[in-house]
Amino acid sequence: MVCMKYSKLFLTIISGVLIFSCTKPRTTAGEFIFVATGNVQGSLKPYKIRLDSLGGLPRRATFLKDLRSTGTDPILLDAGNLFNEQDNSIGLIKCYNEIGYDALNIGAQDLANAINISNLEKAAEFPFISANIVHMRSGEPVFKPFTTIERNGIILAIIGLTNNLLDNSSVEYGIKDPIQAGKELLEILANQSDYQVILFNGSFDDAVVIREALVEADFMIISGHRGVPRKTQPPEKGPFLYKVGEFGRALVTIKTRIANTDSSLKDISMLIEREKFIKETLHLLRGGSSMNLEKMYAGNYDMSQRIKRIKTELEFAQIELASATNTVEFDFIPLSSSIIDDVDIKRIINEASIAVKK
Repeated sequence: MVCMKYSKLFLTIISGVLIFSCTKPRTTAGEFIFVATGNVQGSLKPYKIRLDSLGGLPRRATFLKDLRSTGTDPILLDAGNLFNEQDNSIGLIKCYNEIGYDALNIGAQDLANAINISNLEKAAEFPFISANIVHMRSGEPVFKPFTTIERNGIILAIIGLTNNLLDNSSVEYGIKDPIQAGKELLEILANQSDYQVILFNGSFDDAVVIREALVEADFMIISGHRGVPRKTQPPEKGPFLYKVGEFGRALVTIKTRIANTDSSLKDISMLIEREKFIKETLHLLRGGSSMNLEKMYAGNYDMSQRIKRIKTELEFAQIELASATNTVEFDFIPLSSSIIDDVDIKRIINEASIAVKK
């Protein structure tokens, strides 16, 4: 009986050790930055606008090389709709390989427009992901449902979702409900990653519905919205939702600083803009003078009260910024002609164009 008792105790201890050893190590601090694109729609070169041009893979590569030269190791994500009907898909993949992308979410247009998606996937040095695109006959996933990426000890799970297939007559591919597919994965990945990112191919209205259902996720990047990305007030619940524009005319950056993984994330983008605006307003009121504003407007009651309100608002914004434990900062960088083209990417594009003509 005694031997049996200690045998059970030994098994209990061993089981505890095994469970503990299978649990991912916790990281308490660090930072990471996403650089996101989507709706590129086959665009290799800059997109002409009235007084300039925007985008182009050579400029994108230059921006990213400059970013990496600062010691930053960005996570490069494309939310989908990369390919179009023109036969330049392999050129896009070669450029993405050279630039160093980490994941591509396959969207509805990608399936409709890519000549041979499986060959493109084989040529890619990064994963094609989709959690809800399946083979029609077997119901098995066509692509990897997700990929995990580690930065500074922080583990991030990247999930691919699309809302619908453009070609409803497809006999090859089917689609699972994105909410159901997302929930199933998020439940699994909660214990395998620190933060979860959804790359979503669909409209903004669709993305809002998905966000409200998949509140367990932390970030959501959408590729079906064509408007210019803007800094917006974060939602009360659910993942932060970010638009990426179209044609690769700009890059979206999402910089996250973690002080403690057990604390919630706070998007401070609007707060930073508010602080900047208030400081500029106070600077204009000073008019270049070094005199204290209260002394300058001592005889003007209304202006004195206005300055008091502005300074109080600035103080509140700065207190809120200082109290944020884990911060998220969104930015939107147009790729204008002031950015020099990367010669290696230009060479790949030229070679791909020659191959298509042949």
